[in-house]
Amino acid sequence: MAMTYFRVNGGPGGPASEAGTTKEVQSLLRDAPVGEYTIDLITADRAGGEGSSQHWGRAIKHQDGAVHLESDMPGE
Repeated sequence: MAMTYFRVNGGPGGPASEAGTTKEVQSLLRDAPVGEYTIDLITADRAGGEGSSQHWGRAIKHQDGAVHLESDMPGE
């Protein structure tokens, strides 16, 4: 069964994190520094397996702590 999840790229030199939903993406960035983070959509046949990756969009962490998600995917 194929798995789909989001990979949040940790900015310059930062680690990537994975999340199953956009709400989880926002939670991951709750304590992150202010800035912009790219997000990829990963589809894999099994957990930890190789899969395909495509750019999903970006997350913007604001000074007030809010995390705004912007999808580049059609229909999102």
